[in-house]
Amino acid sequence: MPVEEQPIVVAPDPPPSPQPAEPPPISFRNAIAVRVALATGIPMFLLSAVAGPLALAVPVAGGFFAVYLYRRRTGQKVTVLAGARLGWISGIIVFAIVTVVLTLVMLMLSQPDFVQSMRDQMAKMSSVSQDELTKRIDLLRTPSGLALGLLDTFLSYTLLTALGGAVGAKILNRH
Repeated sequence: MPVEEQPIVVAPDPPPSPQPAEPPPISFRNAIAVRVALATGIPMFLLSAVAGPLALAVPVAGGFFAVYLYRRRTGQKVTVLAGARLGWISGIIVFAIVTVVLTLVMLMLSQPDFVQSMRDQMAKMSSVSQDELTKRIDLLRTPSGLALGLLDTFLSYTLLTALGGAVGAKILNRH
């Protein structure tokens, strides 16, 4: 009986290995970036409340730390622009927290007992005179004073955290 020849089957080329997915850009749509911004924004808010003379260093350090955490969680290098954007998002988180707290304080400023308690606390925490404290509290009660306070908070937190994020990306990319 003759032996039948088996046809030679040539295996198709294996599919090309998938390229690593391009990391999503750092924005509010990037879940990891938002989680990192929250993880740095909340402690930044708390530290800023007690930092005293180092209050300006806290947002810069927060932006730097946000880049550090993002790199650690994703394993990806962060460009200087992306680091600034990540720091900016952290600053937005802090600004949102400050806005909520300030809104609650504004509601409570209508109660005289709270105003006196606030004066007592501020007098203990700083070397500002009672007259200066009264001026600051009265300034918060005016729409223009409140708007200036919010603008100052927005600019200082977003710009300083963006600076910290950019510096963090620049320094951490060296290693």
